[in-house]
Formats: sequence, C-alpha cells, structure tokens
Amino acid sequence: MLLWIRPDEMSVHQFENMIRSFRLDSNPKQECDSERPQDAPWMISDQELEKNMAKSLRQIRLNEVLLDYSREAALIILTMPVGRREACPSTLYLAWLDILSRDLRPPVLLVRGNQESVLTFYCQ
Repeated sequence: MLLWIRPDEMSVHQFENMIRSFRLDSNPKQECDSERPQDAPWMISDQELEKNMAKSLRQIRLNEVLLDYSREAALIILTMPVGRREACPSTLYLAWLDILSRDLRPPVLLVRGNQESVLTFYCQ
C-alpha cells in the first residue's frame, strides 16, 4: 500500500477529463485579468491546479489503493480530505471526493471533523 507512488496515467487522465469543463482557459486575455473571473468563482485556474497537484495525485492514488484492497468490504469509511477555502476551489474539492469514491463496489461513507472531540462521555 504505497501511497507515495505516482498514480497510473489512466487514472490521472480520467481525473483531468473530469475537471476539464471546469478549467479556465489560459489564453493571454485571461492571464491579464484577476485569478478568477468574478462571474465564475467555481472555475479552476492553472495556478490553483498546479498548487494542488500533489493533493490531487494523492486522492487519485488513494482510489487505486482502495480499489485493490477493499473489494470484499461491506462498507468503506473515509475521512474527507481537508480543503482550505482560500487555497482550494470548491470544484476541485468536489472532484477529489468524486475520484476518491469512483468505481468502488462497496458503499462509501465520507466523514469530516472539525478538529474537536466528537465522543460524548456520560458519567453519573
């Protein structure tokens, strides 16, 4: 289970195809403008994609590992990846969630916390 190995090119290509319709064109006209157009804040710029490429590749590789090791599972429980609002566009974050659970046979439960204990202890 080597997560630091680069994912298969076919998986990376599948991810790139998935986000293609949400990518900003990198033509010179848009490069002069601000990072993202105000009317399309969900679009992914080349800079944002490059900045988050390591995380994207990690999510793709994790899906490959889950496909290999979770075939006979009844349920897969995953902690959702942490996406920072200012650093990661919402569309890219949703693409990570999609690629994590793509083609998995068992149902997937995505869990997210807020760095606080969620266990409740009852004492009398």
